[in-house]
Amino acid sequence: MTIKLLKTTLALAPLVIAMPIFAQHSDPLYPQQWHLKNTGQTAFSANGGKKGQDMRVAAAHSRGILGQGIKVTVIDTGVQIDHIDLADNIVFGSRDLLNGGDYPIDTNGHGTAVAGIIAAVGYNGEGVRGVAPFASLNGFNFLAEQSLLSFLISHGKGEGTKDTHIFNQSYGGGDIFPRTYDPVNDLELAITEDAMKDVTLNNANGRGATFVKSAGNGYNSFGYGKYFILPGNYFTAADDGELRNLGLPMENSNAEISDANFWNTVVSAVNARGKRSSYSSVGSNVFMTATGGEYGSENPAMVTIDLMGCDSGFNVADGLGENELHGGTDIDPDCNYTSVMNGTSSAAPSFTGAIATVMSANSLLSPRDAKHLLAKTATKTNKKHRGVTLKFINNHGDEVKYKAIDGWKKNAAGFKYHMFYGLGRPNINKAVKLATKKGRKAYKPLSALRISPWNTLATHVEIPDASLRGGSANQYVNIARKFKIEGVQIKLDIEHSRLNDLSIELISPSGTRSVIMTPKSGAFVGQFFDETITGLKDQLFLSHHFYGEKARGNWKLKVVDTNGGDGDWILYDRVEGAPSTISPENNAQPGVITNWSIRFFGHKG
Repeated sequence: MTIKLLKTTLALAPLVIAMPIFAQHSDPLYPQQWHLKNTGQTAFSANGGKKGQDMRVAAAHSRGILGQGIKVTVIDTGVQIDHIDLADNIVFGSRDLLNGGDYPIDTNGHGTAVAGIIAAVGYNGEGVRGVAPFASLNGFNFLAEQSLLSFLISHGKGEGTKDTHIFNQSYGGGDIFPRTYDPVNDLELAITEDAMKDVTLNNANGRGATFVKSAGNGYNSFGYGKYFILPGNYFTAADDGELRNLGLPMENSNAEISDANFWNTVVSAVNARGKRSSYSSVGSNVFMTATGGEYGSENPAMVTIDLMGCDSGFNVADGLGENELHGGTDIDPDCNYTSVMNGTSSAAPSFTGAIATVMSANSLLSPRDAKHLLAKTATKTNKKHRGVTLKFINNHGDEVKYKAIDGWKKNAAGFKYHMFYGLGRPNINKAVKLATKKGRKAYKPLSALRISPWNTLATHVEIPDASLRGGSANQYVNIARKFKIEGVQIKLDIEHSRLNDLSIELISPSGTRSVIMTPKSGAFVGQFFDETITGLKDQLFLSHHFYGEKARGNWKLKVVDTNGGDGDWILYDRVEGAPSTISPENNAQPGVITNWSIRFFGHKG
């Protein structure tokens, strides 16, 4: 199993404790942690962010709601559990999966930085503060030993994780090949999914757990072997006054089978100005977005803990000239902190910290409840973003426009959704306020999770080349009227010789449209490395666009071919430093939808 790291009670009573005697700003680097309170600070980069573009957590912290009583497991490169700004929050269960010891050695610093974003100890007069600064932590260096056994031990089946509420996975792997979703014949897939389902529903003495996962960092390009996969206009776009890949994502997160897994809560990244981080992969599988920042040179990254000392981690003695914190400076002479942590690797722990904080406000809340409250109160960041409109020449020679990515759209249940940002960015203060209401307005936890069987339709629907008409296949789903959706999965079979031309839409009985796969994606470039790939077979997709809607009724699948001309891609050899172009020919025959299946995750309501 290979996974590549991304650069990847009985009363509604809040668990309130007395605030520490330290002042609010007793953590010296807290004023630069824009994700906690954005004042427009630079976070040691050249430019500042935008005031107010943060996780809105200050009021919850001031009430003493700090993640206490919630346990988080960090599955990563390891965690420096004796770090001066982490040790007081470390609890039983950490493990080194290489040598079997109880110290998950981190030689990289990534996992330690992730742990710091979640739960660096707050109000202790040291360095930084976590989003949930009193939450409990343990960690695993899973990325150093990626066996199936290590996966199970670190993902809830080991002794140290039986009481974990949230598992943070700031890793992932881009894939350029279509992948068949077949848990019947794929034993490893079946084992891992069954384990995640069981842990999600039953961990922590029945309170449950959730797995938070990064969406990926491949919006502009992504790596495969020795290559970077780039859009055909990567080097010429600026000179031609174009956007790279015409503004569409190179890596649609929904194409990765583990990111289309309902048991993973996938998170995209926003920067200090409240917009999609430049690198962040996106897709209809994104549940919400969270703070990830940029690179820490021109614009703010995340300020968090680093491996202690100036000889390891991201902050070392010779420093990074582009960042004012690094290199043994007066404010951090021992190089115990970093301000260049970024990526959806940072967004995932930001969201993990948000869940932990909300759960700590009310002991009746499951992780599902916390996610639901965060979704109900989410900030619609970058409200004016209109999505992405693709222009192409259709099969009659006319220029047409196709809305490949919508702006913010309200679904039939009243939830607004954007492929870049999911259901929005956490407003922790608002979510905590809902969680702690009393009396008749008290929050009622969600009923038990329901999972429908697969509803399957065999069909033969042509997909006309370069046509807005597309091919459509409808099926009626006869499911309980009171079933409210939390997620929808699709399995899809398509015959097509140039999959990257296709946009795949799912439309609900209420008329809500979700683009579950964008065109011009590099996700299926592998078709041009392997001529035996002639389409999709049981390709899995996930959408959260229908959150809260009713499942019963007529569902429509529509596939649109958006390109009848060239289809150039660039393979950039990172060893040789040389680009080469591949130009797959347009499909000679119309594509065909041959089979599609749909199932629902949700609750009675």
